[in-house]
Amino acid sequence: MDHADQPPGWQISQVVELIDMPRRDITRSCYADRKRGGAGILQPLDGSWGRRNYSVEDIAWLYLVKLQHEAGYSLPEIAQRMDTSVGVDQLCAHLDTVANRAAEGLDELRLKVERARALRCALGAGSAGAHEAIERYLQDRLGASAVEELRRMLERLAPAEPGADTTFPASTHNASACEKVALNQGASDRARIRRILDEPGMDLAIELWAGPGAFDQLVKEYFK
Repeated sequence: MDHADQPPGWQISQVVELIDMPRRDITRSCYADRKRGGAGILQPLDGSWGRRNYSVEDIAWLYLVKLQHEAGYSLPEIAQRMDTSVGVDQLCAHLDTVANRAAEGLDELRLKVERARALRCALGAGSAGAHEAIERYLQDRLGASAVEELRRMLERLAPAEPGADTTFPASTHNASACEKVALNQGASDRARIRRILDEPGMDLAIELWAGPGAFDQLVKEYFK
């Protein structure tokens, strides 16, 4: 790309909004005179004082500075810890680390959210309506077709003994039909169900819906 085609970059007021970083911290991060409060962490290519524009790379480094500042490090400490001359590849590696750690935390938060929602559905409907309430929760979350597929598989896997403690009692007719479905089930369908079973909180939701041990039965079937 010709230099004339390069985007002009972002002004500091725009960067403040884009990454929610205080203007003073941005200025100090890019200002090298430590006697006047600068940390000299990075030097934007367009460094004209008062007219400075920030590139994507500048914004990425500033975002990492912001995260470390929020973690308790001062800007001078961050200047010692962070080498902004390493290039774009290393910058991308740093961003990957941030994204991966955040994703782990997001999974933990979603697990808490979905377990609380499932339990709230079961309790709010009372003992008589708990099964239907959890089924609606699963349909809203997964879709009716996925819930029906889980139902068919649980019917096929249900114990045949009379009086067995299961929400889906075994039936010779249903078992035969579901065995045919299972045999003809494509790899993509099985992969979809495996992804569903891996969803945060799905173990508790299925147990509340289908009874104790139901989730383990599905895991054994779909991950064998």
